[in-house]
Amino acid sequence: MVRAKTTRNARLGAVVVALIVAAPDAGPDFVGPPTADTTLAQETPANDSTDGDAAVTFEDQSSNGSAVVVNATNLSEGGFVAVFAQNGTLLGNSTYLEPGEHEDLTVELEPGIDRSQVLVAVPHVDTDDDEVFDFNVTEAEAAATTAQEGNVSDVDLTDRPYVADGLPVSAVAFVTVEGDGGVGQTQAENETESSS
Repeated sequence: MVRAKTTRNARLGAVVVALIVAAPDAGPDFVGPPTADTTLAQETPANDSTDGDAAVTFEDQSSNGSAVVVNATNLSEGGFVAVFAQNGTLLGNSTYLEPGEHEDLTVELEPGIDRSQVLVAVPHVDTDDDEVFDFNVTEAEAAATTAQEGNVSDVDLTDRPYVADGLPVSAVAFVTVEGDGGVGQTQAENETESSS
């Protein structure tokens, strides 16, 4: 069990590094630890990445585990909003969104979640202009490895996230699954653990 947790943390770390590589010329600013007034629901300000500006609002909510609602997003270049589990698993994404403001986006989750947990909403640029979400977590992990080896110029992610201050624009929310007995995992993770 400890090994599985370590693997999940390593996977999330690899995805975060890969996403940061999407804007190698910018670096994050440390803001400090959360305060007592901090909640999980977040709204991100617009960014100034080379791919345009984006903002997203994702509030704490209840769900049946098969879908969540992203409260609002503003995409200057259009694109998608993807929802990830904390471990980096892509759970779902919106359909293509035209440039501009969008509210109350329902994102279907596949795999669904059967336990309450923190999820992350991330706006993505449609880099190949095909209006199909082509971001690949495995490619992002490979890009992280490439970047760690010093080959940053070789990294190019299809439909990568909008970036601000060197980090993907994102918002987190605590999603309470109706009838949940605990906090935790996606259905796919539960099936993997029960089969081992």
